Amino acid sequence: MCQAALRRLLTGTLALAPLFGAGAQSVGPAEPGWSLSVRWENDTFGGTDRFYTDGISLALFRIEPGWLRSWSDRHGRAADQVSVSFEAGQIMVTPADTRRAVPDPMDRPYAGLLYGAVSFHFQEGRAYHGLKLISGVVGPWSLAEDTQKWVHKRIGSGIPQGWGSQLHNEPILNLVYEHRRKYRLWTGPGEGALELLPMANLMLGNVLTQGQLGAQVRLGWRIPDDFGTTLMRGMVHLPPAPRRSSNGKRTGGWGAHLFGGISGNLVARNITLDGNTWKDSPSVHKEWWVPAAEVGAVWESSRCQLAFAYVFWGREFESQQDFSEFGALTFRWRF
Repeated sequence: MCQAALRRLLTGTLALAPLFGAGAQSVGPAEPGWSLSVRWENDTFGGTDRFYTDGISLALFRIEPGWLRSWSDRHGRAADQVSVSFEAGQIMVTPADTRRAVPDPMDRPYAGLLYGAVSFHFQEGRAYHGLKLISGVVGPWSLAEDTQKWVHKRIGSGIPQGWGSQLHNEPILNLVYEHRRKYRLWTGPGEGALELLPMANLMLGNVLTQGQLGAQVRLGWRIPDDFGTTLMRGMVHLPPAPRRSSNGKRTGGWGAHLFGGISGNLVARNITLDGNTWKDSPSVHKEWWVPAAEVGAVWESSRCQLAFAYVFWGREFESQQDFSEFGALTFRWRF
């Protein structure tokens, strides 16, 4: 029953793909394999400890699973690479002043999320489609309070005092769909290149209901044939570039590039600001429009990728005094 439901979900969601345009002609399926990806986002990189303060995620990719390739071929998807990923993660947000035992009601509430997710990825020429289903819990069962206090004790930092007022336990269910495209703007000597990657993202559920539009530009040497980097507030992990042994150029060697991006988020619901769905809980008046920007760098070899981004996130609630900043590290290993 669950497998049939997932198939219907894939069919229904990817039926919208023509609205975004078709990708380039497929050059044949990629080699199968596995990939492990770890992402850590933390505001310590910006010298703060407030608002969105920490997010960590681990994902395992199965590249070219036979059942997903068969499904893709039967439904006429001209995919260069299909993959499925399984993910576990934790997110925590806090008010600006964590020394108060009774938090300021005008400040962001304490909240933690613990989740698992399954994602389906389709790379079709210069187009990417990602579909993700998230489930987990918000509240004390997320263990965010224990995690933050344990870390602060180990590093000798002040212990947050207001976790007793965090959001209540609530199961979470969220759906994410993301579409990306890729355009080569310039090809220089020595495998140098400049690329533009527009993207659109839609999230539906009791955690986040929002739409996002943005773009990323990357400039460097031997830019990988993938679709850039993303954030915890999105797909979190994207698959590696396809490898081919006969139907195209096989990924190899090493490369490096710089990137920058901007995006805008139209937010209808954010549980960490609006509070629990069915119970009274701390909440603040959110901003409906939240801009964001990022800059970063990527180094990649035939098996590994290391990326760092510095993110500027706009004001998310009306009484927030200024924007947020955090850093993001991603490590990916293909085997």
